[in-house]
Amino acid sequence: MTNQAFPSVQEHECSWADIAVTFNVPGGSTVGLVDLEAIKWSSKVEVGESRGTSGGRVMKRTAGAETCEASATLTRSGWAALLEGLETAAVALDQTRGNEVIISGVAFDILVQHTPLGASRIYTTKLSGCRLFGNSSDMKQGNDADMIEVTLNPIKIANKSATGKWTVLR
Repeated sequence: MTNQAFPSVQEHECSWADIAVTFNVPGGSTVGLVDLEAIKWSSKVEVGESRGTSGGRVMKRTAGAETCEASATLTRSGWAALLEGLETAAVALDQTRGNEVIISGVAFDILVQHTPLGASRIYTTKLSGCRLFGNSSDMKQGNDADMIEVTLNPIKIANKSATGKWTVLR
């Protein structure tokens, strides 16, 4: 008789219902957004190659450099809360010009945490040194809530491992 392994059906996987997202704005405020509809990030390492006189074959690679990108979709009230936090920080950093407050120069961190139902582990991702580089909206007639999409530019994206260390690509 063969020994068959069956997966446990008693466990839960993380979902959007288990997420907590906090925007930590230095000199401003901690903005815990419940009005966040989506958040997306990516990180990749771009390496250089050395081919020498190998007939075009790659012989060596450099350690490379990490490139990070992120975006988020907020409701109108979530966008207002983020703007207020960034405005407070920009004023404190004296990033003003007349009656304009320049918020694209304010760096902030985003902490994304998940804890599945019934679990004690917290899955954590940190987007460090984000700056707001753009915003857009595509509003149309209907009963859906207004959504604002923001383009973020993080310096580093790290995931906290089970050992408590932050793992990064580079």
